[in-house]
Amino acid sequence: MIKPTTKSASPAPGDGDIQEPVSDRGDAGPRSLIRTLRIIEYIAAATEGPTLAHLSAELDAPKSSLLGLLRPLCGFGYIVNTKGRYELGPAAYRLGVAIMPVLSMSKIAIPIMRELLDHCNETVLIATLDRGAGRATYVEKIESSRSIRYTVPLGTARPLYCSAAGRVLLAYADEEYIGHYLKTETFVPLTPQTLTRPADLKKLLPTIREQGMAVTSGEVSSDVAGFAAPIFDHQGEVIASLTMAAPVSRTRSPQQIAKRVKAAAESISFGFGHAGATLKTTLTEGFYAPSAISPGSTAARLSTALAPVPRQAQKSSRRK
Repeated sequence: MIKPTTKSASPAPGDGDIQEPVSDRGDAGPRSLIRTLRIIEYIAAATEGPTLAHLSAELDAPKSSLLGLLRPLCGFGYIVNTKGRYELGPAAYRLGVAIMPVLSMSKIAIPIMRELLDHCNETVLIATLDRGAGRATYVEKIESSRSIRYTVPLGTARPLYCSAAGRVLLAYADEEYIGHYLKTETFVPLTPQTLTRPADLKKLLPTIREQGMAVTSGEVSSDVAGFAAPIFDHQGEVIASLTMAAPVSRTRSPQQIAKRVKAAAESISFGFGHAGATLKTTLTEGFYAPSAISPGSTAARLSTALAPVPRQAQKSSRRK
């Protein structure tokens, strides 16, 4: 609802006779750190352990520079070199086990939700699918600071057929669930604009999947518009939807709003390890992360992230 409110280590063998340079100032500081993380990320995603030559080609980095990073990673057990191929080592798996228990939607999503809020100053929410009830339940939110804004308590559930979040969650559900929902759900008209025909909703779902976005206006509450996009996990499954909800009168640029919501949702998916996602928010400005790349292109993502920084740049340095 819209509510007015008041206010070092042993060396690892490579697959060539490249000598590690004594000093490589180009890999100093944040760039060296990002390169190290990208190496681990690439090795983790590879179906077969890459060779030094493969890493050099895919990451667009000199072998000598990569060896300077690979050797300490091997020495500390984060990767291992087996017959010239690099794979994750026991230290990397131990780190993963330590991280997984604290991995949560809020830890990954909240910083990106705040950035979306900074751009739009409208309420941002995350909803998950309650399959049994056939509802989208809000589990995270950051409210707009405006005096007139969309507000809803956490735990509130919305119908799948008429809310933006619900339509996204339904569109990416399995076909069996979609069929059962369309046959059994009662389509109650909540406003004069509410979609109430199962056949009409069924026609919308392929478009939502194709566009990666659902938009509603006045279907749950007459004065509220909603923009929602899917959040994927590392297996490519939709685990939640990201929604921006606002008064209809403040959504006169729907394409721009949809673009920002999609970018934020993709950034959250990136945080959950979705292979086709990239970090598209400005959170990474200055950390060599690309602002836009083709989905699924690991090589493109990594090579952009590892691209040399121009010398001059080195000197000068935000009810649905």
